Amino acid sequence: MTHQWNEPPPFMNFPISRRTFLIRAAAFAGCLLLPPLRPVLSSPKSFPPEVMAARQALLNSYQNTLKSFLSRGQLPIIDVEQHWGRKVPLAELLAKMDRNGVALTWLGPNERNGNVSSLEDCRQFPDRLVPTTIGGDGPRWHGKDLSLIQELQADVRSGAYFSMGEFEARHYISSTNNRNIHMPLDSESFQGVFQVAAETGIPLLLHHEAEDALLPELEKMLSRYPKADVIWCHVGRNRDPKTWTRLPTPEGVRQFLKKYPNLYFDIVQSGPGSVFPPTGAHEAILYETGNGSPRLKEEWRHLFNVFSDRFVLGSDVNPGRWEGYDKVMSRFRAAVLSVLAPATAEKIAFQNAWRLMSGENWT
Repeated sequence: MTHQWNEPPPFMNFPISRRTFLIRAAAFAGCLLLPPLRPVLSSPKSFPPEVMAARQALLNSYQNTLKSFLSRGQLPIIDVEQHWGRKVPLAELLAKMDRNGVALTWLGPNERNGNVSSLEDCRQFPDRLVPTTIGGDGPRWHGKDLSLIQELQADVRSGAYFSMGEFEARHYISSTNNRNIHMPLDSESFQGVFQVAAETGIPLLLHHEAEDALLPELEKMLSRYPKADVIWCHVGRNRDPKTWTRLPTPEGVRQFLKKYPNLYFDIVQSGPGSVFPPTGAHEAILYETGNGSPRLKEEWRHLFNVFSDRFVLGSDVNPGRWEGYDKVMSRFRAAVLSVLAPATAEKIAFQNAWRLMSGENWT
């Protein structure tokens, strides 16, 4: 049954049930089967039977978690962009997830902690946290260390992970870091990331400032690797109206989606009124605030409803933005999901992310 999802869920403060215990026990058993290191596979698309069994056990547990939210009349969210630095206890993340109706989190570690740290942490909550590799935001990535790419490819091919983290191409200085860098998308490093995504069907997240002059390098890669599923992060943002004229508009996004079927977007996390200091631009251009509360502009609402299969949600929370998690998720529910067609809200909240991580439509 389809519901109208207008209200954020209340904080789920209740003791663990027998059902939840059994789900977690089964998921934990599945986690134990996953290889802790990086076996090399002769055929990346054909994982060994024991790995396929472990993946399916985890997917079953994730599906049960999502269904448990739905059975309580709550619209579950899958958070695809969590920058996990191990600086707060995992229990605090789970509390935030519960408070905001976030059923699953793709737990993306940083370069320092490495891919295996996501496996280790996900084993503690195997029905809520999804093993994810590092992204590209550390010194080895920006130093073009190709051994990092070799390690990443081996880990992705192991079958132990369901997504790759967020890889930085062009990245401006932000409120929580001073990285003003550009790793060209057609570089050898990025080609290695796109290649393994295409081989395995494991999606990757991308950070790329949408300057008009920088769009061709992405288009080249989307065309060269049509089987690589790419989630371009932060759509609905414009950090420089002088140089970002093509993509930030709904029509620009529509053209990209029609041309590249392997392209997805996560929705910008900042709210109306947020300003990008270097340019003074108001970043979150998808909202209107005429009645005092942020709400999707009609042209963006129409875009999301028409291309409902191509958008996902991510908190984009790192240790420096930890306290903003509740506000981001509350805004997604109140300003985005509540004004969409119910079937669209369900797809963007969790079904699209489910398809990307599992390779199957939600049933």
